[in-house]
Amino acid sequence: MTTTTLYIVPALTDQAGQCRIVARKGAWAAKQSYRENPEAWHEAGIMNSQGHIVCLNAPAKVYQQLIQDEPHMAGLEVQYKEEA
Repeated sequence: MTTTTLYIVPALTDQAGQCRIVARKGAWAAKQSYRENPEAWHEAGIMNSQGHIVCLNAPAKVYQQLIQDEPHMAGLEVQYKEEA
């Protein structure tokens, strides 16, 4: 099984009120890892200003759990295991 870490970071674009969701294979301390090496992370989705997931490239089970736990805020770290 492979662990993946999701991290909600502030958007770098001028799209007010949206946050990027990024992902990286492995179990990471996301805040530190993203600050030190943002290029290692890839785009995984978007969260709107109300803390609701707009889109997310993750297994359905992870997506559904995040939807149930809304609203979210930037800085959220989620780790999940998936089949290799």
